[in-house]
Amino acid sequence: MATVPRHLASRPSRTWLQRLAITAGSLLTVACVAAATGVGYLYWITGQFQHATLALDVAGRQEPRNYLVIGSDSRDNVDPSDPNAGAILGPGEPAGKRSDTILVVRIDPIAGTVKMLSFPRDLWIPMADTGQNDRINSAYGRGRQVLVDTIRKDFGIEINNYIEVDFSGFKGLVSAIGGVPMYFDTPMRDSHTGLDIEQAGCVTLDGDQALAFARSRYLEFKDSRGRWESDGSSDLGRITRQQFFVRKAMSKAFSIGITDLGTFTRLLNVAKDSVTIDQTIDRGDLFNLVNRFKELDPAAIESYALPVTNHTTAGGASVLLLDQAGAQPMLDVFRGKDPTQLTEGQISVEVFNGSGTPGQARDVRTALTAVGFVAGTASNAPASDGTVIQYAPGSEAAADLLARHLTTSATLIEDRSLDANHLALVTGKDFTTVMQTPRPETSTTTTTAPPQDTNSASGAPADSAPSTSTTTSTTLVGVVPGEAPSGVAC
Repeated sequence: MATVPRHLASRPSRTWLQRLAITAGSLLTVACVAAATGVGYLYWITGQFQHATLALDVAGRQEPRNYLVIGSDSRDNVDPSDPNAGAILGPGEPAGKRSDTILVVRIDPIAGTVKMLSFPRDLWIPMADTGQNDRINSAYGRGRQVLVDTIRKDFGIEINNYIEVDFSGFKGLVSAIGGVPMYFDTPMRDSHTGLDIEQAGCVTLDGDQALAFARSRYLEFKDSRGRWESDGSSDLGRITRQQFFVRKAMSKAFSIGITDLGTFTRLLNVAKDSVTIDQTIDRGDLFNLVNRFKELDPAAIESYALPVTNHTTAGGASVLLLDQAGAQPMLDVFRGKDPTQLTEGQISVEVFNGSGTPGQARDVRTALTAVGFVAGTASNAPASDGTVIQYAPGSEAAADLLARHLTTSATLIEDRSLDANHLALVTGKDFTTVMQTPRPETSTTTTTAPPQDTNSASGAPADSAPSTSTTTSTTLVGVVPGEAPSGVAC
């Protein structure tokens, strides 16, 4: 069993229909199209897909493209006799469509790479149509275009294409490929979704169990002593399991796609009733996806999960806030920017007034925000003769960039209590101003001091020391099944 740091978020319990995980179905749909043989049939059946007319960003055929992939809990195509087709919603939940899974998949045809970014559905951000904050999954309920515009505006990511798959397609896609084999190194269960893996070993997930696994938010697993333990990572753990399942499902689809046209005839028949694509995706685009995905190793897909922190709104709702500084490097990947080029927007700065000048911390924070840094707290610190910048190990470049924006020289001190690219600036009696444009790298005037293990190099008391976040890691969180041991192939 693979365990990565847990995001201990607490969420109100909701009905399973509101936790449908369609991520795997969305990308599996692309995999189905990609693995299909019989070009004539492919051209005919993809012409039957539903279309949505949207205003999107334009990209050339040989340029990287961002696909917005949506998993909708719409029940428009659900058989009323299906026991899972009930329309009963949890308290306070709106009727109608909701986007339960939101992904941006970036495909670079030249580099041959596929990157996948997941958005937690409880992310609290401004809506493009009103400017008012709401959960990101609410944007879809306002209209597909609102969701597209919200992602473009709030995250600076261009959206070139749109693919949506609804609830009814997920189990059909899994069933059409004969299930998804997976190795479980320990039993797992989730009473909310119905996941029930009783024994460790190879298990082929059918449509029901695949859905139960991919939408699991209350996963339990047995530890080495045979005791049931809970994975407290909630939605972020669910994202990890969805991305894990995507790889396994695509591997199965590709493994049978070259020879079994009958299987993919069934897959595409499911897809045409469950998939919506934007009006710019033509058959040539889909055929290019076929060729691209045939050569793709699903294990090579790069997955990203946004760093977030817990937050309670004024109305008492439990939501997630984006760690702006921590998210910038991965967002830049999907913006097409060089991730090695550090920018001010990737750096969060907390300011501490060590000069004694009234209001200086607040004024400096305002100036740094105007330059482009992400604003942290502003408070006082014990008197300091010189200006100090504290940085986490590995964040020397961030500290250097901040130092080059100051007209005063600064002492750089490593502080292991800080998170990556989260800085603490302690203004000293020598502090002057913040410059709009940084000095060239070769002209930085800094002094590097020994590492500090305390919260603040200035000796500030704990209640005024830099605050740190425990959820800014870009590492995927949650519990997923481990890899099969040597000699075992599922």
